[in-house]
Amino acid sequence: MRVVLIPGWNEGADKMQLLVDGHGGEPGLAARGFDCAIFNGGKGSLSARIDQFAQFLAGIRAAGAPDEEIGLFGYSAGGLVARGLLRAYPDAGIRAIFQLAAPNAGIATDDPRGVLHRIHFDRNVIEDLDLESQFMLWLNETPGHWETGEHGAKRWKLDKPPWIAPAHVPIFNLVGRMPRYHNTSDGVVAVDSATMNGAVPHGFVGGNRANHLNLSGVWNPLTLVLRGWRSDDRLWPLAVEAATRLFAEKPAG
Repeated sequence: MRVVLIPGWNEGADKMQLLVDGHGGEPGLAARGFDCAIFNGGKGSLSARIDQFAQFLAGIRAAGAPDEEIGLFGYSAGGLVARGLLRAYPDAGIRAIFQLAAPNAGIATDDPRGVLHRIHFDRNVIEDLDLESQFMLWLNETPGHWETGEHGAKRWKLDKPPWIAPAHVPIFNLVGRMPRYHNTSDGVVAVDSATMNGAVPHGFVGGNRANHLNLSGVWNPLTLVLRGWRSDDRLWPLAVEAATRLFAEKPAG
């Protein structure tokens, strides 16, 4: 199987190479038998990037075996591109989707606590990532609403069960939970959003260094100094292991 990796918008495509090559004696996807390619992330809105990703995959198929099985590994908003591909191109021939810290229901882009982190984002991407955006309504096929929970905390709740992926395409999202955020977030993506209130098959990685699962902050001086993000070779191998299990599953039926 070929695995195509899709970076998040605050993550250079070259940083995804870690997941392919491995590091510190920990094997990456290549050592586990996968032929890997990395998408450069694209430009413009999420919808535009989905179309660009479709063209990228078409080029891969044209250059290789047309019937080759392809699994997608989408980090952060790259996980939305993976789902969006099958929303826009249901016959894309994707074997499975592995997501790492993907904000499936979106993020609260008007939250003032996240301004410093988001200043690197393309404006079009910010608008599409918003919980209430037209892109999220299109992707998930349902709007949502705010509810006030315990201690006055607000939670975004979907109005009905969301569209996740075609029934024949298995999907899994590995989600970070940090104690400093009361295990409700990885510092960027809320657990409720990542799992869409439990609708998306998922697993958790916890601990004080589960900062958006240690990919998007390690090169950025703002997140390094202000938020204390550090790379951790104990965490990313968990994503490689989980992706390997998903891609190795036999197709349904």
